[in-house]
Amino acid sequence: MKLSSLDKSYFLSLIVFLSLIIIAFITNVKDYVNDGVILIFLLTLLYLGRSSLKLNVWSYLLIAFGFLLHNFGVFGFYNVSPVFIQWDHVTHFFGELGMGVFVFNYLNKSNFFVNGKLSTFYLCTIAVLAAMGFGVFVEFLEFGGYFFVGEGAGVLGHGLGDINTEFVNGEWFNTMFDLIFNFFGSLVGVVLAYFVSKN
Repeated sequence: MKLSSLDKSYFLSLIVFLSLIIIAFITNVKDYVNDGVILIFLLTLLYLGRSSLKLNVWSYLLIAFGFLLHNFGVFGFYNVSPVFIQWDHVTHFFGELGMGVFVFNYLNKSNFFVNGKLSTFYLCTIAVLAAMGFGVFVEFLEFGGYFFVGEGAGVLGHGLGDINTEFVNGEWFNTMFDLIFNFFGSLVGVVLAYFVSKN
């Protein structure tokens, strides 16, 4: 049986995330074992629902890339970012970029709008807002982790990635910067998906 590009992307993502789980054990940052398992589960759900979700290979890879950047926290990137922007904000931007591409593609290929059409402006606006909704859900997860789990690494742990920003450190500022990076990531993803859809 010949594997499609999406099939290959899914199996590659499994190998990568399983490797990161092993690294989490080796480096004793075991909070990212849970994150790895959750993200493999989510990637599997996306893969299994690929037809109904109108998923194509590049939107899948962009989502997997956003997940991958989060799990690079196993290397301590949330504590000391390897780039000039806080790692938390890098993951929010690229995670939302992938979500923006995914949502735009889904809405653009679906027929539940009147006459199956929507003006470009409204389509892009709805896609950006819907993608940002996923980002808000992540903020709920972060708050739930802080409330129930406390200090630690990973999506449910409260660490430096939940406090530090490029300017002022604090949970309130961090959350607002997360949402700002979510917006720009969603916007870039939707604009990118729009132009690709025109070619």
